[in-house]
Amino acid sequence: MIDETTDPQEAIEIAIRREREAHDFYAAHAALFKNEATRRMFLFLAKEEKKHEDLLREDLDKNYLSEM
Repeated sequence: MIDETTDPQEAIEIAIRREREAHDFYAAHAALFKNEATRRMFLFLAKEEKKHEDLLREDLDKNYLSEM
């Protein structure tokens, strides 16, 4: 849970975990559908979640390095 006591690095780490969970959810569900359009939609959503995770990791790395 993120609240006013959560430090920024921890908040980003939580967000990264949630993006990864969302990616895994969409990727797993893509395999369940035989309908190509539905399967592609879930794969697209999984890919978007991976992009979000990558952006958050990049932000975390930049912020972490700037603190040093």
